[in-house]
Amino acid sequence: MKSPLFKNISNTPSKEGVRINRRVVTFMFCLIVSAFFWVMMSLSKEYSIEIKFPVSYINFPIDKVISNQLPATIDIEIKSTGFNLLVYKIKQKRDTVFIDAKDSKHLPKKNNFYILPNARIDKIAAQFNNNIKIIKIYPDTIFLNYNKKKSKLVPVKANIKIDFANQYQQSDSIQLTPNFITVSGASELVDRIKFIETKTIKLKKVSDTISIQLQINKTPNLKLVDVSQLTVKAKINVTKFTEASIELPIEVANLPSGFTLKTFPDKITVKYNVAFKKYESITPLQFKAIVDYSKIESKNNKLKIQLVKYPSDIRSIKISPEKVEYIIRK
Repeated sequence: MKSPLFKNISNTPSKEGVRINRRVVTFMFCLIVSAFFWVMMSLSKEYSIEIKFPVSYINFPIDKVISNQLPATIDIEIKSTGFNLLVYKIKQKRDTVFIDAKDSKHLPKKNNFYILPNARIDKIAAQFNNNIKIIKIYPDTIFLNYNKKKSKLVPVKANIKIDFANQYQQSDSIQLTPNFITVSGASELVDRIKFIETKTIKLKKVSDTISIQLQINKTPNLKLVDVSQLTVKAKINVTKFTEASIELPIEVANLPSGFTLKTFPDKITVKYNVAFKKYESITPLQFKAIVDYSKIESKNNKLKIQLVKYPSDIRSIKISPEKVEYIIRK
């Protein structure tokens, strides 16, 4: 068993240990302060770095358009103190640099120009803080190919994939507002565009009329021209359908005088889908089924049934039978 005296001595830190701990704390403090001042001194010096900036072009001729793809970004070598450069380096969103098309110069080829950004460093530098000095800009040459501006209306095609609920169908064509959009740009580019498509959208279990906004699909061709609007409204009329059937007599077309033609059977059944609200309005008088005498083939004893008249409100039409045998008498 330890004596109380021994216990007190073992738990009490020595004076030497306390002195060592103080020295470590003092050393660490001095080290941190030194590092801080070293960083501050380093950041106060001037450095050069290269940074990528988004670019926008201004002052194009009103009656002309650019027919080539211009650089969306430029690399600028800037010089300043470490403090200022650090801000630019860590900045997530870069400020847009504007390049003036009025600074362009003619090339021998008609409607072809070029800009030398480094020749107008003063104009670009004016867009930066006074503490920033621009050393060089890349690329050193930007080419502009002008073309005469042209506008035209093009139709819009809706890309909609619809999965209807049971017994429901689209009652008519999709109604787009607007169904034509104006595109403007270089003549050669505008002439290539015959129509504009929307982005594909999928609709599931549709059982009622709906209206939705569709986004224009910016294809590579459309990215080089101006589009009057980027969305259109689509209305899809949906109604409940039912299956119905009707029996029709077969008539004969193009039968020569003095001849008779009898078919077996002499009637057909027409099955179709129709909207519930139109079910009662469908009558046999709205249909006409024929066989055509002029279509008779010597080696074939059957004629194909043709449904030459039927209501526009019906769909998914099926005829039974599709062909019939026949006898000709004079």
